[in-house]
Order: sequence, then structure tokens, then C-alpha cells
Amino acid sequence: MNATRLLFVAIVISAVLTGIVTADRGIEATPESVGITTSTTIIAEGNFESHTEFAIRTTDNPTGLSNLAPLGEDAGVYEAVYTEDTQSSGTGIIRYDKELDIETSGQITGQWNVEAVKQLTYVGIDGGRVYSGDYMMIDGAARSSETADSIICPFASDANVIAPAYCNRAEAGSTIDMSVANVQTVATDRFIVASGDHPVELNYWIRVLELEDGIPSRGSASAFLDIIVHEGSRGDASEILMERLEFSDVTTVDGEITTFDKRVHYEAGLVR
Repeated sequence: MNATRLLFVAIVISAVLTGIVTADRGIEATPESVGITTSTTIIAEGNFESHTEFAIRTTDNPTGLSNLAPLGEDAGVYEAVYTEDTQSSGTGIIRYDKELDIETSGQITGQWNVEAVKQLTYVGIDGGRVYSGDYMMIDGAARSSETADSIICPFASDANVIAPAYCNRAEAGSTIDMSVANVQTVATDRFIVASGDHPVELNYWIRVLELEDGIPSRGSASAFLDIIVHEGSRGDASEILMERLEFSDVTTVDGEITTFDKRVHYEAGLVR
């Protein structure tokens, strides 16, 4: 093996907020839901670019989005973002496939509000390079409420009568800058839920492999996960801050890449 070749094996990070007392209960869908799907395939020799941006803010606050502060009793608000920017510089041999599915109805475990899958192979010609970046974020905040009003499970309210207030954010994504690339990314999240029985979830996966046997991907790749959690009191509706959690992780590789496989997972819920 070439002495300059960098070998990165699989890295799996799971940031899971456990227990029935974890407050994050997601949010219910509005009466009218929206579904958006796109499918893109590019096979070419030349230059290309692809840009996607999705943002949503949704609330069950009695005064709606126009006057969120202060949140009303039992109310919550969620914001979510997904972006992808991919473009080449100079000439290259390109194979790009992208599937995007956005759904704003209430989802259950194993279903997603945003699901994005991308496969990219690229070989630069005469200095050509490809750049790609993904970003996914979920941000939720809610006042305390009775657990029985949020979830179907009849035993949850016995364990914790009040679902405490919370303010949580999770972000993940990756960037690449390569002259030779064989890259797959998968991004999923769920925050609009059928009931509080299904946890809020964010997943991100980037996998960089050899273009073919003996020909590594060439360039740099980086992936990250950032989390901030604020949890209220556990037994009543006084909304006293009882816990603050911060988590940050980033991994970067630069050179001849045989394998760079990183998966991150965030999950928080009343029942999980």
C-alpha cells in the first residue's frame, strides 16, 4: 500500500437521550400536509452544479408563528433545515444521483420528514475538482404539558405525569473537496410525529470509498455532529432548567482515501 494513503475505518457515534423523563415529544402535523420529492441523475463529462434548500417552522402555539414569544401553555415550536450544495470546478467525468423526499405529515418510528440520499463519483481532468456540502438541523422548544396529552402509551403518565419543558437542537453534515471521488451520503430526520410515542430523530451518514480497486478517492472530507439540550424539571410544571447537555464531534481526512465511513445518530423522546 502507498505510504501516503490514509485509511479511515468506520466511525459510529450515537448521541441518545434516554429515559421516560426526556421531554422532547416532537410536534403534531398541521391539518394540511405537504409532500415533495425530487430525483436527479447526471452522467456527463464537463461541469455541473446542484443546490437544494429546505426550511420549515411549525408550531401549535395559539397565536401562531407571527407571535411566538412567549409560547402559550402546552405549546411548542420546531424549526428544521436541510441544504445540499454540490458543484464542480473545471472539467471532470461525472456520475451524480440524488433522491429527496420531504413529508410534513405526522411520521412514526422508521419514517422520516426529510430523507435525502446522494451518490457521487467524479474524476477530475486537468485539475478539475468537485465540492459538496450537506447540512441538516432540528431545533425544538416547548412548554411543559401533561404527558397523557402527548402520547398514547397508558403507562407513560404513571412514570412521569408532566412532560417537562425543553429546548433542544441537533445539527449534522459533511463537506468534501476532491479531484477523485466516490461518495455516498444519507440524511434523515423526524420531528413532526403522529404522537409523542415516537422520538425525535436525526441521522447522517457519509461514506467515501475507492473509485475502484487500487484507485483511492483523492482530496479531503469532513463530517460533524453538534447537539445542545436544555431539559426542564422532571416532576412538575414549574419549568426550571434541570439539565444542559452539549456534544460536539468532527472528523476530517485529507489525502488518498481508501475508506472514510462516519455515521451519527441523535434521538430524544418521551418514549424510546
